Amino acid sequence: MKLKLLLQPLAVLSLLVFSAFSARSQTVITFDDIPSGPNGALITNAYQGLDWTDFGVGNAILQTNLNGVNGYGYGMVSPSNVAFNAFGNPAEIGSPGTNFNFLSTYLTGAWNSNLNVEVQGFSGATMLYDTTVVASATSPTLFTFDYLNVNRLTFISSGGQSAGFGGGSGEEFVMDNFTFEFIPEPSTFLLAALGGVSLVAFLRRQRA
Repeated sequence: MKLKLLLQPLAVLSLLVFSAFSARSQTVITFDDIPSGPNGALITNAYQGLDWTDFGVGNAILQTNLNGVNGYGYGMVSPSNVAFNAFGNPAEIGSPGTNFNFLSTYLTGAWNSNLNVEVQGFSGATMLYDTTVVASATSPTLFTFDYLNVNRLTFISSGGQSAGFGGGSGEEFVMDNFTFEFIPEPSTFLLAALGGVSLVAFLRRQRA
């Protein structure tokens, strides 16, 4: 009888803990679910729960077929779409509600080799992180950032040297497989903690 009474709160606690941590599961944005041609289109707000400013998405395969070999094709990790900062402008990703952890992404220079990409992470108006990475133009590089508890990212590209691709020029970067995770609401963890406290109290009563 006591075993059955013990299994019930254990099952409830397990469910609460699972809910808390499953809410923090990682999301990999491949951009492949956005209809797009070779010339690209702007990513609209609310895509994957985020706000996007000056970010475009394009079909890397069609872009390569149209303009020849370039960083868009080289930067493709998952076929067939890639994101890019439109016209080489600073581009932003933000979350209007829940903060998030920015974990990693693949970056490639669209037209320039050794392209500098500065990535800033903000919480409100406060900049918490500022890292500059150097992207190749001929292969995607996975950069790990681990920016924790931010609500806005700014990407600024500059420099590098022409990779000699025909069909275009500029300081655009190519991005694919953007990995992040939303931070769960505090109430989720409070529920899990409450379940643990209840279980401890129950076990003490059983021993009495």
